Amino acid sequence: MKRFPGYVLFLSAFVLFVAACDSGSNDALVAPKIQLQFDVTGLTPLQDGYHYQGWVKVGFEFIHGESFNVTESGSFTDTAGQIIQKSFILPVDLTEASIVFITIEDKSDADDDPSDTIVLAGDVAGFSATLTTSHSTAIGSTFSGETGQFSLMTLSDNDTSNETSGVWFTTGSPDNLSPGLTLISLPDGWAYQGWVDTGSALLTTGAFTSNTGHDLERPHSLPDVPPFPGEDFLINAPLGESFPADLSNAQVYITIEPFPDDTSDPFGIRILEGQIPGSPQSGTTYTLTSVSVGPSGTATIF
Repeated sequence: MKRFPGYVLFLSAFVLFVAACDSGSNDALVAPKIQLQFDVTGLTPLQDGYHYQGWVKVGFEFIHGESFNVTESGSFTDTAGQIIQKSFILPVDLTEASIVFITIEDKSDADDDPSDTIVLAGDVAGFSATLTTSHSTAIGSTFSGETGQFSLMTLSDNDTSNETSGVWFTTGSPDNLSPGLTLISLPDGWAYQGWVDTGSALLTTGAFTSNTGHDLERPHSLPDVPPFPGEDFLINAPLGESFPADLSNAQVYITIEPFPDDTSDPFGIRILEGQIPGSPQSGTTYTLTSVSVGPSGTATIF
């Protein structure tokens, strides 16, 4: 847990200030604002020592509250897992705050600087801020107009009997592939990731940062794959599953993930999704449509 220099001294001074106001002073004094309260939904519980942190920009300084995590139901916890209030006392006057934001910090975090992985942010107006992922300080897009396409092919082997066991975010034939996505470049601290939910297993197509180029990981494909996001589900099947995978009726979707990531599970920001039919055809292009699933909320300064 981080400690702030002068924290006790500041609170002591504040208590004396309030006492002076209560003693009948005629001076037009205004109490400083030092409490930051969140009302947010949709944050994903973090694992492996990763945690959230709330920040306020005051002038050119970034001031942070204590580290926290969330439960599946949205309650705040401290880093030991104990339920806490959704408000924090900060060691400075927040009256001139301009931006409030929430970051994901990794388990090795040992400084007073915010990480690049900013989940929610909002401008302060009237001592409150509407927090969104689309704020320019955070991810910076609503993705509301985004669309995409994917095809069923197995591009890492020469076996023509398993062509519906691979998902690739491409259009065209195997000999003439084109990007199936037109996603924006994400800010530092974030990556895209594709997923295939078969109903019995959740499979990843790998994390990626560009509409072209290889994924950052290829857990189920053979080595020889083209430079596009996607995956053949041919090897390293999860426990209880058999490969080549049967992808009929599976759901395909794309999330935005912290990078580096705290877990192999999906993060709670989903931007595109599509459906594989019950009788899929290899080489057929299927549509991904825009969805808006992610955290949001408000912050209030007292």
